[in-house]
Amino acid sequence: MVKTGAFIEFDDFGKEFFIDRRFRGFAGGVFARDYERVQAVKHLIDAGYLHNILISNDVCLKTLLHKYGGWGYDHFLTNIVPMMRDEGISQEDIGVLLKDNPRRFLSVAV
Repeated sequence: MVKTGAFIEFDDFGKEFFIDRRFRGFAGGVFARDYERVQAVKHLIDAGYLHNILISNDVCLKTLLHKYGGWGYDHFLTNIVPMMRDEGISQEDIGVLLKDNPRRFLSVAV
């Protein structure tokens, strides 16, 4: 799909927990680790799809908030951006992921 110009979205940064098979429901399986997500993003960037990637963290449970032991809303900027840099994603590419791609997506979606 990404070859057609579609956006591909990586969600759930910060959700690195196991869900017992009996309780997975809509989640469908085990969550990928943040490091695995960053590696997949890097792979897509290296393949030429930088401008097709959207990224987000999903704070939808109170256990994901700092107050309850989670990574919180700042997780992406505090932890994932440095992880991206460590994996060789340039600051310029990070800017495209954090600013340019969402801006372009929202201008098309309206």
